[in-house]
Amino acid sequence: MKTRMPFGGFFLKLLDEQNGTCGYEEYQRKCEEEPLTEEEQKEQAEQAKAVNKELERLNVESEQNKPEVVPKQQLELIPTETMRWSYASEMIGNEFRHWGNGRVILDMGTGCGKSEFIIRKMAGWAVDQMLHGDNSNRILYLCSLTILKEELRSRRKEEALAAFGSEMVNEWDLYKDVLTIETYQHMEKLCRGDEKDQKELAELLAHHRIIVTDECHYWSEFSSFNINTHYSLEAILVAEKDHTVVYMSATGQDTWKLIEEQGGPTSPEYIYRLPQSYEYVKAAYFYARYNLVAILKNLPAGEKAIVFVEMGDDLVEMEKIFGDAAGYYCSPYNERYQKKYSDLSCCVKDGRQLKDILFTTKAMGVGIGIKDRTVKHIFIDQWHPLEIAQSLGRKRTLDADDTCTVYFRDYGLDWYWGTNSGLKKFRNMLLTKYQPAQAYIAGEEEFDKYLHSDTPEVIQKRIDKSKILEHNVVTGYHLNPLGVRQVKNDLEMLYDIMGMKSYPEAFMKYAMFDLHQPIKAYRFKDLEEWLYAHLNQPMNPEEMTAEIIKFGYIERYYDRMPGQVKLNDWLQGYGVKIVSDRDRRRGENYQTMYWKLIEMRQNL
Repeated sequence: MKTRMPFGGFFLKLLDEQNGTCGYEEYQRKCEEEPLTEEEQKEQAEQAKAVNKELERLNVESEQNKPEVVPKQQLELIPTETMRWSYASEMIGNEFRHWGNGRVILDMGTGCGKSEFIIRKMAGWAVDQMLHGDNSNRILYLCSLTILKEELRSRRKEEALAAFGSEMVNEWDLYKDVLTIETYQHMEKLCRGDEKDQKELAELLAHHRIIVTDECHYWSEFSSFNINTHYSLEAILVAEKDHTVVYMSATGQDTWKLIEEQGGPTSPEYIYRLPQSYEYVKAAYFYARYNLVAILKNLPAGEKAIVFVEMGDDLVEMEKIFGDAAGYYCSPYNERYQKKYSDLSCCVKDGRQLKDILFTTKAMGVGIGIKDRTVKHIFIDQWHPLEIAQSLGRKRTLDADDTCTVYFRDYGLDWYWGTNSGLKKFRNMLLTKYQPAQAYIAGEEEFDKYLHSDTPEVIQKRIDKSKILEHNVVTGYHLNPLGVRQVKNDLEMLYDIMGMKSYPEAFMKYAMFDLHQPIKAYRFKDLEEWLYAHLNQPMNPEEMTAEIIKFGYIERYYDRMPGQVKLNDWLQGYGVKIVSDRDRRRGENYQTMYWKLIEMRQNL
């Protein structure tokens, strides 16, 4: 059978305009030389009808999803619980078709269909417009990780195949033409590059009318270790003048402030908000890091767990314990562990977790979704509120029965350290980043003092570790102002957390989510039963300490036994506390000190 192009070969005209070719004329000549038979014409017509029918279905779907026209001022007043929209496409409807140059913010939780809205609805509309002769709606979609870029490109291909089938997509993938997917790092490389790179950047921006910045908290999270983040933000803010720029994030609170600081206020009518739903969290607990392994080893059979840790060193520690029974993942940009742990395909496939336990750094907390109903437990060992919120949103529920239990690390239970010193490691890491930049910002005289405060080799190592200040022998010093801002803010927040008496209170003060339920202290059933069986019974302090410690749930510091104060820090999660008194009865134990367990609700 002779092949005929859909829409009379119309798309060849567009290709000719784009590439300076003559494909359409050649196609027309072949059609005249080899006309279709009556049967072939009938089959070709049926194919065209099928394509048109699919386009009509998409248009009808868009109209059905269009919300009632309500002034934005009224939308802001509607309480969250009464909002009838669950997904971005439902809320925005077809309003995007009328977005002009400037800024649009999609402040929407994970699972609200932000990327689905771009790939299916916006790109689908852009394809439809192109097929009708308007190719001015191309979209540049930016994301933060290479693995995300690959996933998004795969979803783009799926959408193209669903709309047009493999034969046409192989000839010309219209979705690929209208939707370019790249990373922020690619843009930053062009921004920082030579004249050729600058030209490529200008052409990239000129080729697209719409720019989408997905996971745009990238500028508030990655800037402490990526020296170049400010280049992409500066380029995007400038592009607002002649592009529609869509900023998307589920945890963008700080980023929205940053964008307004750098680029001015956002018009309220272009801010779309959908809150994150945490209905899938059936229970939430605070746990001690010392107990993590014990809790994991006692999870019910068939229930998987994902554990978000702070550093690559934590992966090494856990691999020594769990070996091949668990999976381990870190960023491919992790300088120390990328070769060992950066293969995501060994951990997750098609959204399903491959092993019962998966240990991962925050690299999986950015945009990667877990669609696996057997993942029933999420442990978050991190301290930073943004990272905690991102990790919490990784599970994408499949239905109302797809629930899980969440566990947050209580740094106040890091005996013998406690909240204050338990977080010193992260404070010191932030200071290592901040101090060289702080000296540089202070001026030439102060920076010169800093450069001569130690040997050149030591100073250079400190600058290399900073990640927000770098030195090149040819170009000199380069400072990332976004990195300085982020590290300074993180230090202020961390000092505040370390200064609070209760870590759970500090946690709730900075939490970027509301579970609509209390976060309780995790309790081991056997220890809880022993404690309540011994309420109000006088015991020798050493004997009580030994009995409690032998359960194995309270950390010993270099074989030292914890005292009454530290034991009570632990036991308050069980609703009991130790009080001390003396035996006042005449006899051999007169004035001997004893301990007694009481319920905390009792008046002392």
